[in-house]
Amino acid sequence: MVTHFSVNRIKDPSAIEARLLELAHTTDAKITAPALAYFAPCSIEDAQRVLDALSTREQLTMDVEDDGTIVYTMPGRQKIGASRPAPAHPGYIPLRRETALVPVERGRAASPMLAAVLTMFVPGAGHLYAGKIGAALLWFVVVGLGYALILPGLILHLFAMASSASAAHRLNMAQQRPLLAARAY
Repeated sequence: MVTHFSVNRIKDPSAIEARLLELAHTTDAKITAPALAYFAPCSIEDAQRVLDALSTREQLTMDVEDDGTIVYTMPGRQKIGASRPAPAHPGYIPLRRETALVPVERGRAASPMLAAVLTMFVPGAGHLYAGKIGAALLWFVVVGLGYALILPGLILHLFAMASSASAAHRLNMAQQRPLLAARAY
């Protein structure tokens, strides 16, 4: 007995492109029109149009395998992590069990310059400002011990300032990643 069911397919090219980004960055699947059509879900023709448009704009490269399969490659493709839940619509079939995302609130932006200045006055203070408590304690102790020998203390102090500025910059980037990913959808 064959059971037929109706699947609501995505037709909007930007929604198909969003699902393509998810497919590319959360799986190791080859990017083909049938794979995108399954993942989106959309028709193979709509998937092919989106892939061809991106290839024309040189955002994807197209290659033909020995068996005649057309495979698209995304330059700089990286596996980012767990899949975002798809928009709720009937007929959505996930490739794997999906996990819920924990909402991330955007915190304050940390100034790398302020982190370096704080560290200039008290070694480790900039790391503390950037939320790196362990690094703050470590730099405080290491620079303090370095000052016992005078010259190594000055050099370590400069390294601590650079490290605290870097920690503040990484904090800012980590806070922006969920926002940038959300804009892609």
